Amino acid sequence: MLVMSFKERWRAAELASAIEKSLQNESVWLESSNPAKSIDAICRKLSSLVISDFRRVETLPKRLTEAELLSAFFSGFSVIINASINQKSITKTDYSIIALARGFALDIDLSHNQDLLDHASSVIQVGNNWDKHIRELNQRRNTRFTV
Repeated sequence: MLVMSFKERWRAAELASAIEKSLQNESVWLESSNPAKSIDAICRKLSSLVISDFRRVETLPKRLTEAELLSAFFSGFSVIINASINQKSITKTDYSIIALARGFALDIDLSHNQDLLDHASSVIQVGNNWDKHIRELNQRRNTRFTV
């Protein structure tokens, strides 16, 4: 993870609060298997991953719009998947962010802008490819060399 300055950490905390307020009533969150107490850890991790997307926003909103929330989850998904592909370990919180991003991607409707629809489609496709990649890795690990 990148080292953040005090100001970035402060802004990440504000963003985490906005994400939490926006996420807690979303159907994808309510239908997920995540325990209610995990929302704080998920929001803090996600905000630290995507704070750079909000650099040009002077004052962070108290609550994110649906499009901003989806975009944050999709961006966080991309960062985590790239880290996984580069063989960095993934935490339980990372898996929760991946699952929520995939849930949002499946739940998106045509009322959103084309960029967000394209990003959702990409999340679905990359998520499926990532699952396939993980299965293949696990099969290789479980296969023993026989003569």
